[in-house]
Amino acid sequence: MSADTDISPTADGILEAITRVFAEKGYEGVRVSELAAAAQVNKATLYYQIGDKETLYHRVLERLLRRAADEVAGAVADAGDCESKIRRFIAILARNTGNLRFTAPIMLREVAAGGGNLPDAALLQMSRLLGMLGEALDEGVAAGSLRPVNGFLVHMMIVATLMLYSSNEPIRRRVAELNPGLAPENLFLSSEALADQVADLVLSSIRT
Repeated sequence: MSADTDISPTADGILEAITRVFAEKGYEGVRVSELAAAAQVNKATLYYQIGDKETLYHRVLERLLRRAADEVAGAVADAGDCESKIRRFIAILARNTGNLRFTAPIMLREVAAGGGNLPDAALLQMSRLLGMLGEALDEGVAAGSLRPVNGFLVHMMIVATLMLYSSNEPIRRRVAELNPGLAPENLFLSSEALADQVADLVLSSIRT
């Protein structure tokens, strides 16, 4: 099974519950008993509904990335020009990394570890995202509004900024406590404001 629609409501509920545990502790730091407790089922139910720990982790990653890719595809499909598509791309990712708060810590751990636990199904969803951004960039180049750039690097600029911002909120709060003179609006942005500012920075760097 590879799509959310292929799994039972029970299995989907399990994936929803255990995502937080993997985000907090990573793949290596989690025991199956902790996953079962988070999902409020026994270990036998985990194995029956989805599979072993590796399968659970793979399904969590694919589920998170598929949701983001599906949402981006829907938002970009009815956008107007290339800049609107890029802004929508960034807005969806900002909402996913900022509001869900799970994708960023999981993916940052995978990046640090060389992606050894990333399944092919998750990589395919990442490829979908990269492809959609690349199409928007190519459209802008063809229209003469954007400079030719390395699409993968632009993707990294966007994703890295959003994930680091989302995951370092506890650090920002400590910084704010130690430095009360800092303007809160510079440290704490809504996902909408974050998306707007990242889009402004990215687009201003690649316009002709």
